[in-house]
Amino acid sequence: MTRYLHALPYALPAFGIGLAIAFVVATHLARRLGERRVPIFCWLSSLALVASLTLTPSGHARSAEAALPSSGVWIWALPNLGAFAGVNWQSMNLLMFLPLGIACGLLTRRSTIAWGTVAAFAVSVLVELIQYAAPVLARSQFNSATVLIGWMGIIGGLTVTLILRWLLAKGMERRHRDESPRG
Repeated sequence: MTRYLHALPYALPAFGIGLAIAFVVATHLARRLGERRVPIFCWLSSLALVASLTLTPSGHARSAEAALPSSGVWIWALPNLGAFAGVNWQSMNLLMFLPLGIACGLLTRRSTIAWGTVAAFAVSVLVELIQYAAPVLARSQFNSATVLIGWMGIIGGLTVTLILRWLLAKGMERRHRDESPRG
């Protein structure tokens, strides 16, 4: 894990700044969307996590080689599912987008869940496009497999959260029915 943190030296400070911004913005955005503040804060914090890990310069950007012009690479491929068996960039990418999917599932209104999920999918694509277009990040490639892995993380987090919410609601309904007076 430390290998990944050394490769991303600016991620932790950027995440701290993102959390501060999420804290300040969450109340106002929640009011505008008719949502509770905590799920909005979780969604914004998850977005800050993704941005801090993907849109800050990598450790390679500080080297002299990174100062040389580099050409962008477009890679069109499907994810290598075998890569999820260990700790590597693909599995870490899946884990990075998982909280964003969970945060989408914490939203209470269906329209906001849909909006948050579509925005999360767009973030996965935008991250790859920005990395491709900004050589200063030292990650000038667009990889369709990475986008799909991000989507898998979002869908996985959203699915687990919605299933848990459904099970909790069903349990509360059963509990309420058992406690109600019979007449």
